[in-house]
Amino acid sequence: YNVSGSTITIFASNWGGVFTTMQNYLYFYIPLLTMSLVSKELSSGSIRLLYSSPITNTQIIVGKFFSMMIYGLIMIGILFLITLCSWAVVKDFELSMVLTGLLGLYLLICAYAAIGLFMSCLTSYQMVAAMGTLAVLSVLNFIGSVGQDMAFVRDVTYWLSISGRAEEFINGLICSEDVLYFIVVVVLFLAWSIIKLQA
Repeated sequence: YNVSGSTITIFASNWGGVFTTMQNYLYFYIPLLTMSLVSKELSSGSIRLLYSSPITNTQIIVGKFFSMMIYGLIMIGILFLITLCSWAVVKDFELSMVLTGLLGLYLLICAYAAIGLFMSCLTSYQMVAAMGTLAVLSVLNFIGSVGQDMAFVRDVTYWLSISGRAEEFINGLICSEDVLYFIVVVVLFLAWSIIKLQA
């Protein structure tokens, strides 16, 4: 039995792998976490207190996003405990591959959180924000299959697609294009959130 295959089976398998399962849950879990980040402030009127305090819109948005980053770190920390247990039990455990998978999942959490934060800025209704986030994530997952018969459109839609961006990480490879994609998505949606608050 392939030893490296045992690490892949535990963490990266398409049938019950820890990271693969976690990735599927994030798609539904993060919108529910982010739906009240700003929309709750808007609906309760407490956003006026934030506006009157000596902090900028940028600090408000970055602070909200930072809280989600910390929450994401806690989630990754729980997975890291599973990693340590597996490292102690599985012979010739491929730690670097699993750590790369953890990085990919964390970047995915950050991207989803930035999208959810922006959708939360658009409405005072939390469920609308959650459904809006799911809709945006669905579009970003689906868009990769659009215009496959035209080379230019195929390249554009592939780069816009979030589907499979964490797969390379889960399989143990750090792809600079995917890292850049996650950074661009986070910065873009945070910038749009700041602009929306200023408006």
